[in-house]
Amino acid sequence: MKTPALIFALAFLPLVSARAQGTIKATTRMRPDGTTSTTVINPDTRTSEETIADDKGKVLSKTVYFLNEQNFARGATHLDALGKVRYKESYKFDYSGRITESTLFSATNQPLGRRVFVYEGKLQARIEDYDAQGNLVSGGKTRGGTGEVRRAIPVR
Repeated sequence: MKTPALIFALAFLPLVSARAQGTIKATTRMRPDGTTSTTVINPDTRTSEETIADDKGKVLSKTVYFLNEQNFARGATHLDALGKVRYKESYKFDYSGRITESTLFSATNQPLGRRVFVYEGKLQARIEDYDAQGNLVSGGKTRGGTGEVRRAIPVR
């Protein structure tokens, strides 16, 4: 009598395991300035939402990241405290998962500009900013040496 129940349970184990992978995960972090950052990851909708709130819980801003199949952020929508879209961005990556370009758009999808990351070493990137017409606004700023290079990390 117990054997059929065990076989039945084992037959549904892959379904339970697959559903556990779709579990929503929430994390709240206290920041040095007293604000909190709450991130909610929803694998079913492939989104990660980060909400910044002041010490009284009032929402200051919100960012919704759109995730690809590997759970890398492929873009984001940045919202103000009232939920109005401030701007949007999309990301491009190189073969090793480093962000190579961030393209910015207005709330109405008009191009605002882009930021290009040029990797000159293992932990260094030169950052070049371009306006909406493709003109170099600032370039040559180098970041790195302490892990500041933005690398795509899967959300788990």
